[in-house]
Amino acid sequence: MRKYILGRLAKTIPVLCMIMIITFFVIRCMPGDPARMALGDKATEAQIEELQVQLGLDKPLPEQFVNWIRDISKGDLGESLLWKRPVVEIIFERMEPTVILAIIGQLLGTLLGVTLGIIAAINYQKIPDYLFQFVSLIAVSIPCFWLLLVMIQILGVKLAIFPVAGYTMISSGGVKNAIHSLMMSGIALGIMQSGQIARMTRTTLAEIMKRDYLRTARAKGMEEGVVIAKHAFINTLGPVINVIGNSFATLLGGTWVVESICNIPGIGNLALNAISNRDYPLIQGILLFVAIIFTVMNLLVDIICSSINPKVRC
Repeated sequence: MRKYILGRLAKTIPVLCMIMIITFFVIRCMPGDPARMALGDKATEAQIEELQVQLGLDKPLPEQFVNWIRDISKGDLGESLLWKRPVVEIIFERMEPTVILAIIGQLLGTLLGVTLGIIAAINYQKIPDYLFQFVSLIAVSIPCFWLLLVMIQILGVKLAIFPVAGYTMISSGGVKNAIHSLMMSGIALGIMQSGQIARMTRTTLAEIMKRDYLRTARAKGMEEGVVIAKHAFINTLGPVINVIGNSFATLLGGTWVVESICNIPGIGNLALNAISNRDYPLIQGILLFVAIIFTVMNLLVDIICSSINPKVRC
């Protein structure tokens, strides 16, 4: 196991290096001059040139890249042009609502998806299974923004169960109020995430339930519930955990549409503001942050799957 983990870590390093290269040069290909965008139309050419020098944009791209890597190695992602503050500080401030929202959405999505997937697999090619396929197709296909707008109208406006927009920080309102302010958005995300998890659970479990060793367990008189829980479901965890891990990484990377609609001050909303204002240092920092999250989550998922199924290490 140790050898496998070290091997995966070794493979992760070139991936992170490639991510940093792509992040840097993709941002440089964006249209518009960041110095001009930051200073506005009334800025003089002298002021724009001065800011370009401060940002290091007057230097050749290779030299800019080397300087950027050097700063990253020190934990410095630069200073935001819009907020005039360190990028790392801004990102960590905005992580709280995004992390809580991701946890709510993933927990609801996993609970709903796994439950529906198991029910559908047990009733494979029966009426509950056909009903599940219809419901899961809707969950996967329905636009997230439309579902959220409907929920805002019903749960937020008419029934007034949840707040329509905004977020209550834990420091000011406590954990309970923070979760309550994000619950409606979390439910919408949970429904969206549940479709893919349910389909993977149903497909994998239905295939495993045809295996010979399960027929043998039933022939020995073992109850069906024990067969499913002890022998069948445990072997579905690998593919299901893989889907859950990628789903959670996506949510941690910032639920841009949801945060924008509900005015949640998270990573997604921050990214949209940075892009609209051509805040290069902040955009670079967010892209790098999201890429690292995906890389780390994939590494964790591989390690968990290999601990459940040693064959994965081969």
